[in-house]
Amino acid sequence: MLDFLKKLLPTTFKDWLRPFKMKLVDNPKKRKLFLHMQRKHQELLHQIKGKEKIKVVFLAIHKSVWKVDPVFQKMLNDPFFEPVILVCPYTVYGEERMKQDMQECYEYFKEKGYPLLSSYHAEEQRWITLEEIQPDIVFFTNPHNLTRKEYYEDAYLNYLSCYAGYGMPISKYENYQAQFNQVFHNAIWKIFVQTVEMVENYKNISQRGRVGIELVGDCLVEQLRGTRFDQSTWKNAKQKIKIIYAPHHTIEDNKIFSISTFLENAFFIKEIALKYKDDIYWSFKPHPLLKEKLLIHPDWGKQRTEDYYGFWTEFESSQVDEGEYIDLFKNSDAMILDSSSFLGEYLFVDKPILYLLKKDSLNYFSSFGHKCLSVSSQALGNKEIENFIVQLLNDTDVNQHKRRVLIDDYDRSLSYKIDTSTRILKILKQ
Repeated sequence: MLDFLKKLLPTTFKDWLRPFKMKLVDNPKKRKLFLHMQRKHQELLHQIKGKEKIKVVFLAIHKSVWKVDPVFQKMLNDPFFEPVILVCPYTVYGEERMKQDMQECYEYFKEKGYPLLSSYHAEEQRWITLEEIQPDIVFFTNPHNLTRKEYYEDAYLNYLSCYAGYGMPISKYENYQAQFNQVFHNAIWKIFVQTVEMVENYKNISQRGRVGIELVGDCLVEQLRGTRFDQSTWKNAKQKIKIIYAPHHTIEDNKIFSISTFLENAFFIKEIALKYKDDIYWSFKPHPLLKEKLLIHPDWGKQRTEDYYGFWTEFESSQVDEGEYIDLFKNSDAMILDSSSFLGEYLFVDKPILYLLKKDSLNYFSSFGHKCLSVSSQALGNKEIENFIVQLLNDTDVNQHKRRVLIDDYDRSLSYKIDTSTRILKILKQ
């Protein structure tokens, strides 16, 4: 009956009611859950106190958003920890996509030789439970409800759970509620964050306040700043300038979060690739959700989508990259993008950036996001895109000094000298 009445209410009235519901109903519930989980966490800590080895289960959904590799590797080399990866299903786009993602994710970690489990037991045709694995700590790599209840709600409500943000905090939407004040954020044990701004956001927005929020920096940035990398990630680039084109997936026309310019820029970028094929080699690095959304888009569909992706696969001066990207970034010369997290990550590669804007993109940027934009070139149309290309061909990096000042400021804000992954392990041991 209540759901029926909700449907009858005008959308504008529901929008007007939402802040009151959040303040008077939702937030008190989250605060109550937080206090309950604080007591539960103490009980769980008491249970593992004195154990010689701590079993940590990392819940992985997409290989492309695995950004805690340094933490996992350090745990492998530390006798105090027993880390294992559990590949979980991505349930948003149906069973066929779910199986494909799980298989790709499983093979990715298998090639690394990591301790590994699939959440689906094929022989018995059932989903395994965390209770069977018996973790002491569960490590989330994504805060959103994208998988089965066993590997999301059941996990953070019943185990000591940790989360390290899967991207630099560039974006802002829904008054930060989805980013800092989900039930997930208030129930989890430890949250490892990348910036001082994030600490303040948890303090002011979530119902947990500052409790359990640890400023550690970013694991992926730690990898990007390493000295070793594999140059073979660029297959046939030879002596050409190497540019990454990284479009975001938010092609839907909504008021929640819509930063993608792919529908506006996709074919002009293709024209640019053809025009400068003798001088520039491209990596097409789309968000993993973009293709699925294009397949069901009324103006795209299967044929147009496959043709577009096929161009970047088959073109003599390009390649498609949909997986790990540390070495790809480090050995590139520039990036053209409208992805939010990549803007913050690529900053630390210290190479030219062109961010593709649309009319209301700036509404979706956090304070740190605006800082990153201020040290990047920006484009609202084709002319600015080609101007950026010409600058690269002339070996001109107009934002280099400003970019390095921002990097130095960020480093000072962390106020410690050890790696992000080392700090995370130190906090867990304490």
